[in-house]
Amino acid sequence: MPLVPAPQGRIARSRAKSPASPSILLLVSALLSWARSARAEQDGGAPDESIAGPPVEVSYEATVRASRQGANAQTTVVDADRFAGEARTVAELIATSPGVSVQHSGGPGQSAFVSLRGASPDQSLVLLDGIPLQGPGGDAIDLSTLPSSFVSKVIVSRGVLGAQLGAGALGGAVELVPKTVGPSEPRFGVQLSAGSFGTVQLAADAAILAADAARWTVALQLDRTEGDFHYARQFTPEIPDAPYYAASRENADATRGSVLVRGEVPLREGLELDALFQGTAADRGLPGPVGMFTPRARESDEGGIFGARLRATLGETVISARAWGRASLVQLRALGLGFDCPQGGSSPACAVQQSHTIGTRGEIEVAFPLSAGHSLTTSLSAGGEWLAGSYAGIHRREILSLAVSDDASLLQQALSVQPALRLDLVGGVAAVSPGLTATARPFSGSVLEALEFRAGVGASFRPPSFSELYLDTGPTQPNPDLRPERALSIDTGLRWKTPPLTASVGIFWSRYRDLILYELFPPARVKPYNIGAARISGAEVQLGVRLPFEVGLELAYSFVDAVNERPSATQQGRKLSYRSPHRLFARLDRRSDRLEGFAEVELSSATPRNAYGTADLPTQVRVDAGAGLRVAGPLWVDVEVRNLLDDRTQQDLFLYPLPGASFQATARARF
Repeated sequence: MPLVPAPQGRIARSRAKSPASPSILLLVSALLSWARSARAEQDGGAPDESIAGPPVEVSYEATVRASRQGANAQTTVVDADRFAGEARTVAELIATSPGVSVQHSGGPGQSAFVSLRGASPDQSLVLLDGIPLQGPGGDAIDLSTLPSSFVSKVIVSRGVLGAQLGAGALGGAVELVPKTVGPSEPRFGVQLSAGSFGTVQLAADAAILAADAARWTVALQLDRTEGDFHYARQFTPEIPDAPYYAASRENADATRGSVLVRGEVPLREGLELDALFQGTAADRGLPGPVGMFTPRARESDEGGIFGARLRATLGETVISARAWGRASLVQLRALGLGFDCPQGGSSPACAVQQSHTIGTRGEIEVAFPLSAGHSLTTSLSAGGEWLAGSYAGIHRREILSLAVSDDASLLQQALSVQPALRLDLVGGVAAVSPGLTATARPFSGSVLEALEFRAGVGASFRPPSFSELYLDTGPTQPNPDLRPERALSIDTGLRWKTPPLTASVGIFWSRYRDLILYELFPPARVKPYNIGAARISGAEVQLGVRLPFEVGLELAYSFVDAVNERPSATQQGRKLSYRSPHRLFARLDRRSDRLEGFAEVELSSATPRNAYGTADLPTQVRVDAGAGLRVAGPLWVDVEVRNLLDDRTQQDLFLYPLPGASFQATARARF
């Protein structure tokens, strides 16, 4: 698309927080064909190979939250090792799953948030080794603060999971399983990457095996980017076929350092202690969206989490006790009351905005069998969270949770049922979250043995965050009178899994009420109110196939129908903003001990940008490709190109421009 030089001058507008508005059957013949093929390979003694795409089956021993996650949630596991040598962030690992939308705020190093099944980022939990992560004031965690080199698996569970995971899991949860190194694996790893926009990354990890059988993993990651990419913008986007002008991103640099330490210490037979520490610190520019640039605004953040767990096994009973704490400090500089503010300005609007957030929790969990094929898990947790901000004062609230879940196998294991119930007390709010999931395997012993039917229902709530209640950020006015958001969800689907093929398809329906939405608060601010209601339904499809010559194919498709049910003459019945109705991710890759490569396509359909149906984000397509070669011993060299089509007109949902074509080269080794 031809570009013309941009006219001189800068458009300045208020930088306020954006309003947060808020089965298909498989072909029987194909199933039979694949089943016969798989059965023939197994009978011939061939090894059970993993599929190319992310498996739909969850290995719940891989996560410490196994007893709470619900073995039959609609879940996808993403193995980070499949993307070794690629420029993957945590957000991009999550985005390979169906039902996921990632909201980027521009180029590398800028903030990114995850949305599950059309829910807002605040309505989806993100956990690291079972510890819930939060942003400033209890808001959604910024995924750019989580180094991808620290993660071995990402478990994406979709649906209302408050009964299994606690208040806030209205859209689902993302579990980040930290990296560990087995005793037979290489004990040291290092990776150096460099690419476009002055982007450099250094990552290293080491496994320490002590004489007392203790295992420790230490990982470091350093990231730096200038972020000065070129893009194209329209000055009059409301006019059809308006011309695009060439522009360059300013004040988008970012620097971050992170460390992870994780240990497993066997104390004696049946008793084990594990501990985790993760810390991060960063400084970055806040360039602002198109038309509301803030060329001098800066943000610095520091944060960390520490947790320790003692686990005892007494026969078939497992008792675990855990304590954890997290803390964060965020500073905003040179960002005034909705306008760019010169750094060092003396007006009240130019003051440094600072917030401290602390959370602590202690919990005990007991899992024991009631009979063969029937087990019960109970847990009790208590803690609190604190907020101190420049304009918020000091606030605290206590948190108490009591949960029980059951796992029963019936009809000779042809039917599994998992009821769960949780009571949460958050500050002065108390609510009960029930949940029920079931899996049926009616064709055991037949050619359709791999076919499963799944269903689930859940209800839960999300208490308002400290940020929504008390944190004054300048453009945003808090509201201490907010009530909890509430949701109900039902889903069902089927799954097929054999060595050459894994496929799943499902549908869901959710209803939300008392949604927290931001409305204009005169003269030039926005304020949250409990005025929203929504109905969100959709479908999810996932496919993974192992092809000849070590080639894998995977596909993830999501359909979301998000309807605004807020009583309003101008909004009721319209599509919710910021939810793309159709999203497709497709990937073809090959991995061997010498040569590897991949190509993938990601498509998002046109997305409503406001609550009135008058503005849309156009359909966006991104194509990426890369290749790698083991050049000597354990040394690999990889090259990768992102956005091969070099589409510089792409933006995120909130008008932040996205980079055009970019290049990255990586050297890595494990020894």
